[in-house]
Amino acid sequence: MKHAGMIGGLGPEATMNYYQGIITRYQDRQNSHTTLPELMINSVNMYHMFDLIDNKQFDETATYLANAANQLQRGGADFGFMCGLTPHVVFEQLQAKTTLPLISIIDTALQHAKRLGVHRLGLLGTKFTMQGTFFSQPFIDDGIEIVVPSPDQQTYVHDHLVTELENGIVLPETKRGLLQIIKTLVDQQHIDGLVLGCTELPLILSQQDFEFPVLDIAELHMDKITELILAD
Repeated sequence: MKHAGMIGGLGPEATMNYYQGIITRYQDRQNSHTTLPELMINSVNMYHMFDLIDNKQFDETATYLANAANQLQRGGADFGFMCGLTPHVVFEQLQAKTTLPLISIIDTALQHAKRLGVHRLGLLGTKFTMQGTFFSQPFIDDGIEIVVPSPDQQTYVHDHLVTELENGIVLPETKRGLLQIIKTLVDQQHIDGLVLGCTELPLILSQQDFEFPVLDIAELHMDKITELILAD
């Protein structure tokens, strides 16, 4: 069994979801509720990270996260991961600053999208995710288009993520607003799938809300992490 290390706090709700989700998967695959995975958590300040990224201090962001990764490695972690998509904006720089192998949430999402055979995905997430290329470019390189909402809609999504969902606040009116944005992507951009590109979005949206494929990137990431924990 491998020891996993999570850079948590990205945000707190996702941290709790990952912790519980990995334990549940591990116990299901072991067919035992009296065994637990070796999982360490190093929780960082998401808002400090947001400030660094907002000010385009990407090297400082990578250093901040690398310090957390190195602490996990000193604690015995065999590999690490981040429970948020936004910090993957500096994934390559971060990996260059630590010898702890890191598992990318983007890689796991891309592999699943390829298996689904989708061609044009809508993307919701923080403004950093929707406006950047760190998530979309690997998909584009593999022939999958990524479509994002209009600038005003992006502001709506980002603001409600940061002020509500990141704090565990789930409001019906926010869900209605998000569903309307997604309907616009379907009607005007003809998407054939949707990426929940923030690990808190599953608090308010799920596959049951849609007739087309939904990529819950957190669930896919947890599947991969559990597989690696159980690897010989």
